[in-house]
Amino acid sequence: MKLTYTIAFLVCISSLLFNSCSSNDETKTDSSTTDNATLKTFTDVTFSLDQSEGYDAGLLFSTELGKSFKKSKIDAATLPKIDIVFYSSNSSLNYFMSPNNADYGIKNATASIFINAPNDLMTIENFKKIVKGSDFETIKIDTDDYDSFPDSQMPNVVLFKNAAGKKGAIYIKSVHRVGYDPRIVVDIKIQK
Repeated sequence: MKLTYTIAFLVCISSLLFNSCSSNDETKTDSSTTDNATLKTFTDVTFSLDQSEGYDAGLLFSTELGKSFKKSKIDAATLPKIDIVFYSSNSSLNYFMSPNNADYGIKNATASIFINAPNDLMTIENFKKIVKGSDFETIKIDTDDYDSFPDSQMPNVVLFKNAAGKKGAIYIKSVHRVGYDPRIVVDIKIQK
């Protein structure tokens, strides 16, 4: 008899817990559903910090193709599709730049505009709230700022506009200078 009551009690408690969990799940809504028709999102993109490979170490990215490239792997077909280039000299000098940059870019590449120090134009919280391409409409990206950012200012958000006029943001999540594979890790959102 005692065993029957124990089993009934456990079944009752389990039922209450299950119903409680189920009803909580039903009331949660995801207000940050991404509009994939107007926004492209790339997660955990890496840019190399390995100076032994020079500027030929996965420092270029195409938001059209969703792929990183080494400078030596760029051909006539991919050249016009590269819109992000990363440069790092040391832990105090990092920045994103236009693919046609005269010093470290690629000859005949397209032009992009970067704001490496957005001065509160976009915070990390703002970046996370971007769910559609029109979220970039009110952000003015007209001229390069040529500022750099040190490792100590990461995480950070960099704004850009590519040659096609599409606005985007790069959320620099982490930097890894020590070890086998020195790199920065970013998320990128850009208008379609």
